[in-house]
Amino acid sequence: MAWWDRYPGELEREIHALEAAGMQPRKNEEWFSAGKAVITIRLEVLGGEREASIIYPDLYPYFRPILQVPGLGTELRHYNPCAGEICLLQRGTQHWLPNATAAEHIREMLPHWEQAAVRDYGESRLEIEDSQAEPVTVYYPAVSSQMVVMDSSWRLPMGIKSGRIRIVLPNGYKSIAPSESYAAWVTGIEDDNKKSIDGISLPEPVHKWVEAQNYEECKYPWIRLEAPPSGRTVLELAGMLISLDPKVRTHINHEIAASRSGLYGFCFPEEAPGGGKRDGWLFLAYHCDRKTKRKKGTAPEPSWWVIRPDYAGEKDLFERIPELHPLRGKTVAVIGLGCVGAPSALAFARAGVGELRLLDGDSVSAGTTCRWPLGLTAVGAGKVRELARYISNNYPFTRIGTGHYPHGSKEDCMLTIGASTNDHDQWDCLDKLLEGVDLVYDATAEQGINLLANDLAIARNVPYVSVSSRTGGWGGNVVRVRPGSGRGCYLCYLHALQDGQIAQPPHDPHGDGLQPVGCGDVTFRAAGFDVEEIALAGVRMAVSTLCEGSQGGYPPIVHDVGILSLRKDGFSTFPEWQSFHLQKHPKCGLCNR
Repeated sequence: MAWWDRYPGELEREIHALEAAGMQPRKNEEWFSAGKAVITIRLEVLGGEREASIIYPDLYPYFRPILQVPGLGTELRHYNPCAGEICLLQRGTQHWLPNATAAEHIREMLPHWEQAAVRDYGESRLEIEDSQAEPVTVYYPAVSSQMVVMDSSWRLPMGIKSGRIRIVLPNGYKSIAPSESYAAWVTGIEDDNKKSIDGISLPEPVHKWVEAQNYEECKYPWIRLEAPPSGRTVLELAGMLISLDPKVRTHINHEIAASRSGLYGFCFPEEAPGGGKRDGWLFLAYHCDRKTKRKKGTAPEPSWWVIRPDYAGEKDLFERIPELHPLRGKTVAVIGLGCVGAPSALAFARAGVGELRLLDGDSVSAGTTCRWPLGLTAVGAGKVRELARYISNNYPFTRIGTGHYPHGSKEDCMLTIGASTNDHDQWDCLDKLLEGVDLVYDATAEQGINLLANDLAIARNVPYVSVSSRTGGWGGNVVRVRPGSGRGCYLCYLHALQDGQIAQPPHDPHGDGLQPVGCGDVTFRAAGFDVEEIALAGVRMAVSTLCEGSQGGYPPIVHDVGILSLRKDGFSTFPEWQSFHLQKHPKCGLCNR
């Protein structure tokens, strides 16, 4: 049901308000018959009278209408030159009330837009403006399932007007088809003399990642434009781009005649976040299906579409997490990759930890995937191998340290601490695991391993964080030990639990002792979303510890022990944390030597 039928009288109220404002409204009957409300008006814009359109959303009046005034140019701020949409400032839905009318909104906001739109990109923002930039690239009618990935920090020297761009694609030029989904990666840009432009190359970790994908490299032409192109449709935009320069038309016509697919890059100035201008990019894609039959002597009919860039430079990948910048130079050893340790390892990678060293002796079984993060495709493989592979394939700035793996385990990477073995020395493996690390993260929930890892970390003057859930997923704990701080260790924590100085995490007394069919060990009952509360808090504790003393880094957590409760009186609760200082305990033989 259309909104004007759902709310009788609302459309008439809109038209009356527009008439009262002198905007000469006319219903676009073609659009109305298709179930879309579009009203054409006459409007004074930037000193001249123009025809404009008001496009009402399907969920009007809960969402504001759009004002389109085509043909105002490409150099205006807060303006979509493709669709002609005027951004009437303050985008958030909180700036629109359902009892307002389009006429009221336009009369109130258009004068502010006219004041801001003509200002230079480098000028400071007005108080009436939203702080965000309006890069024209985001407005182009592009295919959302295809991207050309670049580094946003690249800048072309002003004297270079055209050249070739090196792009790697999953299947080379065969990837360039309208129905394909892919990300192409720009590995370099050349000038007309086939010389690589200095300063334009992918960051080394990303470049290595791209090389590991075994993509095929192609070279395509690019050209610099003095201003952003515009076009309301893909065909209109494609026609404009082809007609901009004779060599563009010549090249594309030659490729189409040969039934080849390809890209043509266009660089142009656009508004940059924070003010000023930057190099914007757009790629015109064309495809000729060789299997399509055509009459002899007739020209092939290509498909045209537009591909926008995406950005994966170092700044692009980390600018959303500025407080985590100290992690880039840190190494974390993660011991235990179960339902708490595995999501913790992934969180460390997303946070940008420079190196992860993973240790676990188990493989993934199907029944555990209800709370293990990678699902059924990982079944049968070692947990270390699967997480290492996933992290390497998705987070190239995080290295996976392998120097501690036992000889011959490079494929499986499995090591069970405490198990009797004849093929490697476990002390040697642990020494290599912890050599040069900045933090030990223990998610084994095994007291013997907790005490061993605590002692090894203290001996190396390295912070230690232990995380574990409790049966039923009712609660859990996070414990941090900081050698040299004058505080306690993990054994002190166990004594404090026993004495009641620190609260016991709640647990399900009947949630233990589950032995699934085919499993030689017992396990516990708990939902993944409950145990991951522990992982999130543990990573937060570790990150705050790693960032201590770094200017602008993630702020410190004062207490060393957190006890989580997710159940109370038989009901689930929002996470409730109790925090404690970890004091030296008089019964601890390690801290009272």
